[in-house]
Amino acid sequence: MAVALIVVVVIVVAALGIYGYTLLTKPTPTVTLNVITFTDPSNAWLQSAANSFEATHKNVKINIIAQGFSSYTTTELTSLKAQSSTYDIITFTSTSALGFAPYVTNLQGLINLNASDIPAPQLNFGGYYAEPNGTNELIGIPYDSSTFTIFYNSTLLHDPTLNAAFQREYGFSMAPPWSNWQQVLDVDNFLVTQTHTVKYGIVVDGSESHDIIDTYPAIFGYYYQNDPSISDGHPQGGLLNWNIMFNGFAGSNGIPAPSFNGTSGVQALQMMYNLMQYDPQPAGTVVNYGTVYAPLLSGQAIGALMFTADATALLTSRNVSSQIGVTTLPGGYAETGTDFYAINQYSNNKALAAEFIQYLISPSVNAKIYYQAGEFPISKAAVALLEANSSIPQSARNVIQEVFNTASVGWANPPNLPITSSTLIPAFNVPIYGFLTGNTNSTSAAQTVLNTAAAAWIKAVG
Repeated sequence: MAVALIVVVVIVVAALGIYGYTLLTKPTPTVTLNVITFTDPSNAWLQSAANSFEATHKNVKINIIAQGFSSYTTTELTSLKAQSSTYDIITFTSTSALGFAPYVTNLQGLINLNASDIPAPQLNFGGYYAEPNGTNELIGIPYDSSTFTIFYNSTLLHDPTLNAAFQREYGFSMAPPWSNWQQVLDVDNFLVTQTHTVKYGIVVDGSESHDIIDTYPAIFGYYYQNDPSISDGHPQGGLLNWNIMFNGFAGSNGIPAPSFNGTSGVQALQMMYNLMQYDPQPAGTVVNYGTVYAPLLSGQAIGALMFTADATALLTSRNVSSQIGVTTLPGGYAETGTDFYAINQYSNNKALAAEFIQYLISPSVNAKIYYQAGEFPISKAAVALLEANSSIPQSARNVIQEVFNTASVGWANPPNLPITSSTLIPAFNVPIYGFLTGNTNSTSAAQTVLNTAAAAWIKAVG
């Protein structure tokens, strides 16, 4: 019996040993993070970051799915509305952000944001959702600095001879930054009409399809911040999600009224009309997102009001890249056009997804978006790393810092309510386009079209 017992014990110990060995040697299953985004140069950086993240995270695979800009949001929303866990990380734009709010994870507590490193205006326009109870939910993290601001020919605007002649007549330097939009109009007039130095001024995009909803707030921002009757204590940005195209205070029904159909809005629209007279003609039909920079690139224009994300042609041109400068809009502000990463509410890998997003905005990784995609980092520390790199030409380092400066004041934004794209944009762009392409910029005509747009917006938001 003793021998039998020993045999049984040996067998049990051996079995346990085999079982333990099996547990130790059984391969850990691979966790795959699916990231869906739109086709963009930044994806080269995203893929590189994914590769380096995988190298330090065994059994993690990051799968990047890129689709066309016109289709990716449909794919995302179809999946999210079905409560699918297919996509762990999704991408959205500033304007479309609130349409995703019901389906994404509140990132507060999951991701550590350094308030001194990422500009607040970049987070406010798309990153935060103002809940009805008054709290703000963090729904997305920006990964690049993308603003709507002025690119200009710095060689031309800093020309000593031209500047001396201009200053004698107008009393200020024609080189930016400018204090108000009238100064931009004066520079246009001097260099285009008076001296015939260039053919076009600061090119302004008045395309009806979408672009007006970006260009008008960019100009209106100056008037908004200087008109307390509409900004009411929120001169830099307005109410979260409503932004500057609505009053900076709620009405008696709890909803802010449109801010653009008063005196300030009329002045902004008339200014936009006047600036567009220095565009390639006919105004409103020739210039769009894809062509706004072309006259500057060819040396025919003073500058362009445009998105930094569209500046690749300017900044990579051997002929003009060293001459390009970037400045805030007159009065010291800009508009934002940043993209965001968010985490699917139904993802099975939320903690890992948050860790990867945190990795993407870490300074050393975020700086590489410039090297690998020609885009600009969202991290202030990443900008400092690029500025310290003497292998980057000084003119390019100047642009990197100038773009970040605009990102830090990018508060002049249109609303990013769920109905912005579907309803508010066409209700605004159609009547405004009619004014911009008309034969008069009278106060009464401007007031009429702005009243039309405001009435449609009031009906839309309730």
